[in-house]
Amino acid sequence: MKVSSFTQQMRDDLLSRLKKIEGQARGIRGMVEHDSNCADILVQLSALSSATRRLGVIIMQGCIRDCASSIPKIKDEEDLNVKVDDMAKAMYRFISMK
Repeated sequence: MKVSSFTQQMRDDLLSRLKKIEGQARGIRGMVEHDSNCADILVQLSALSSATRRLGVIIMQGCIRDCASSIPKIKDEEDLNVKVDDMAKAMYRFISMK
């Protein structure tokens, strides 16, 4: 599945979230450059981490929807297994991300 198969609204949401994430990262860089309080930086890093995880969940939801909608069209069991395995691997990599 590619992001191009998402609806335009989903893509717009993803791009909006990415812009916010970019802004958060620039803000953290500025905090480091200006010798800000470590606790404040850690709070912002936590917010950035949450934002990126939420973005990943939204992308995963889109992938699952695409996968689920295409399964009834698959006639070959081997193709079905490959599709399910690929999705499971992607989910595992995302969930295992630390």
